[in-house]
Amino acid sequence: MNNMPDFSQMAASYQQRAVVQQSAGETLLEMLDIRPGEDVLDLACGPGALTARMRERTDGRVVGCDAAAGMIAEARSRHGSAGIEFVASDAARLPFMAEFDAIYCNSAFQWFDDPASVLTACLDALRAGGRMAMQAPAKKEFCPNFVAAVGDLHRHEDTREAFARFRSPWRFLENAENYARLFADAGFTVAESRMEAVVNRCSAQQAMEIFLSGAAVAYLNPHHYRGDVPADFFSRAAQIVAAALERQCGSDGMVELTFHRVFVLAHKK
Repeated sequence: MNNMPDFSQMAASYQQRAVVQQSAGETLLEMLDIRPGEDVLDLACGPGALTARMRERTDGRVVGCDAAAGMIAEARSRHGSAGIEFVASDAARLPFMAEFDAIYCNSAFQWFDDPASVLTACLDALRAGGRMAMQAPAKKEFCPNFVAAVGDLHRHEDTREAFARFRSPWRFLENAENYARLFADAGFTVAESRMEAVVNRCSAQQAMEIFLSGAAVAYLNPHHYRGDVPADFFSRAAQIVAAALERQCGSDGMVELTFHRVFVLAHKK
């Protein structure tokens, strides 16, 4: 089972904040190269914005799947009339068998605590000759800006003791070869595996919105702390991170927000 945090509470605001996930997702769409008539599964579809882009590319079946019931409800509200099915399911227990020509997984792989089981479920869901495209943040320093900002939580007297109880839920690998090996071990034939450093210039406020769209679901989530933390810890931690991002801005008031991202394209034999 994959114990991903429940993104339901942020379903309504996710699309507005998730600009870097959306941008990387567009690149991943080009990699997957969906063709007319193909049946496509969007794994960890969120509120469905990129699932709707898949609908534009094929007249086949399009299914969006997410573990968060709130995300599925938001996706149905936004895109349910577009001929897209939205299904709530654990990524490691997909209710599909040889039903899709292509699987798309954007900005979610790092949350899977058992990625091998997820890849096995994806392999089962694909038809023979089908393919999967995956993009996710990679490396322990997945975003050096965020890692540096969060480092202040270790040092600040208001947060130091509580933050020592944080336990990361993420599964990051350090290079493209390791991701390729993970797919190959699951039975895929890997066509491409590459890692990129993607830079986004944005204001400190925009950087904080991006932080809240993903990283905060770990860093500011009591589920990922061992034992109790003070009631005001998370609000204070958010203030400290926001101030750190402000200090990263150049003289033009902009910060160069860097993400290490892995892109994998793999086929079912």
